[in-house]
Amino acid sequence: MSNQILLDALENERRYTAKELHDGVAQTSLQLGLQAGICRKLLERNNLEMLASELAQLEEQVQKASGQMRDLIQDLRPPTIEGKGDLDEYVRYVIDVHLERGGVPVDYQFTDPLEQTVHLSQSRILGLARIIQEALLNVRKHANAERVRLGVSIEDETLYLTIADDGGGFDPVEVQERPLDKGGAGLTNLNMRTQAVGGTLAVARGTTGNGTRLTVNLPL
Repeated sequence: MSNQILLDALENERRYTAKELHDGVAQTSLQLGLQAGICRKLLERNNLEMLASELAQLEEQVQKASGQMRDLIQDLRPPTIEGKGDLDEYVRYVIDVHLERGGVPVDYQFTDPLEQTVHLSQSRILGLARIIQEALLNVRKHANAERVRLGVSIEDETLYLTIADDGGGFDPVEVQERPLDKGGAGLTNLNMRTQAVGGTLAVARGTTGNGTRLTVNLPL
């Protein structure tokens, strides 16, 4: 991996994190300030009934902001794996987090008859886990899907990672051309992360015209 690819990947991660903070925590925090102002005015007017209602909404927003920050911190940290720390365990961990956050069910299949993934470095394993994490995040945010199929297989010294959903799908070329702040960050992130582990990424609509299919090919 060239230094330029690494620098581009790091810069894109910073932009992506900044966008997530702006669209999530920052927006929720702004709403907290507005609702706190409303509560103050209602208290001055001694309108206790409406104040109670606004305080309940304020409490919900505080919990929402806390959850958004907790999720972001968890995503930035390397996963905590209790076991061998192999690729299969990392994938299962990412799927569990996806489900905990309200994600749709995932049909997962791991096929490695010769146990070649044991030769993957921890940096590549973590990189692949990040790709899956990003893909499932995009499914939760944009796909409107009901199910995801996720497969990892080894053939002819190449690892194939496939993630397919049954959602609305999108035009990969059109999305790739968008600015990062207009919806192109997720796909750009996936490309950068795939390059960082030495693989190639292909994105296409589902075979029936619906959904999205991501395929990562990684020479071992």
